[in-house]
Amino acid sequence: MHGGPICGLMSWGIERELARVDLMCSRYTVEILSGVPVDSLGISANVVKNGKRTAVVEASISHQGRVVARATSQWLSRPKELSGHQVPVPAIPVERADPGAHPDMEYPRPGFNADAVELRVVSGSTEESGPGLIWARLDHELIAGEAASKFQQVATLCDLGAAVGWEHDDNDQAFINPDVTLQLLRLPQTEWILFDSAVERSSPNLGCCRTTLADEAGVIGWVLQSQMIAPEEIRL
Repeated sequence: MHGGPICGLMSWGIERELARVDLMCSRYTVEILSGVPVDSLGISANVVKNGKRTAVVEASISHQGRVVARATSQWLSRPKELSGHQVPVPAIPVERADPGAHPDMEYPRPGFNADAVELRVVSGSTEESGPGLIWARLDHELIAGEAASKFQQVATLCDLGAAVGWEHDDNDQAFINPDVTLQLLRLPQTEWILFDSAVERSSPNLGCCRTTLADEAGVIGWVLQSQMIAPEEIRL
């Protein structure tokens, strides 16, 4: 399963368990412990701290009794007014991208990148190596019959940074990310989120994908994703 639904499902569980409108998630970290199958999954969430102005909530996904992904989140008092980081951003292009049409990419169909999100490309591509600048919005229900909250929308999309800015190593081997850390200044004002993503490598086999997130008013936060060479069995 793509990292997007994994991040989204645990954000839903965390927000549902905390059930507070006076706090906003400032930091959300997901660790993908193994491949998560497209199958019946268990979701659990637990409030570790529930203070007056801060809270910490964790969650996990299990498959057949084994934990396959986990998350932690830090929640702070909602900002009373917005200031700073309100910088110009590129307009949302008119044309919708079609990742599934690329002849050299074998996306599973239906699949997250090709069918669950809408992408509008400013520069770069999710199908070609290198930095990218791409608008995205969730184009499918996260939980059947429920409208996704703004936090759930950005949490579900945040793993896309690695697809927008992905690179191969010097031997043309693919990188994957075993984790995602989302840091938010504020929630997006609309459903559209701009991903400005690029990979930096510290060695031939390790690196980090860094993404700046923005909406049409300016910067809303950042995403960091550890990068490692994909195991042989999951390389495309």
